[in-house]
Amino acid sequence: MSKKRAAFSVVAVVCVAILLGISCGGQAEPARTEAPGATSAPILSGAELLQDRCARCHGLDIVEAENQSQAEWEATVEQMRQKGTTLTDAEAKTLVEYLALNYGP
Repeated sequence: MSKKRAAFSVVAVVCVAILLGISCGGQAEPARTEAPGATSAPILSGAELLQDRCARCHGLDIVEAENQSQAEWEATVEQMRQKGTTLTDAEAKTLVEYLALNYGP
C-alpha cells in the first residue's frame, strides 16, 4: 500500500468517526445511580423487599436468626448486592432500616 493511500485511509477513518460522533449527538450517556436492571417502580416496603428479594435465594429463617446492628445489616445487604440481589440504593436503605428495626439488637 502506498503512503498516500495509507494516509487517505487514516483520514477517511477519522472523518467517519467524527461524523458518527456528530450524528449520535456527541453526548455521553448519563451515569447510572441505580442498580442494573432496576426499574422506576414504586419502592416496596422493607417487609416486601425482604420477601421479594431475600427469599428468592434463602429462607427467611436465616434472617430471623440474626441479631445485627444497622451497620451490620448494611454490610450484609451490600454483600447480597455483590452476589446479585437487585436493589436500588433507595431499596437497600429501606431494607436495612427494616432489618435493623425488626432483627436488630
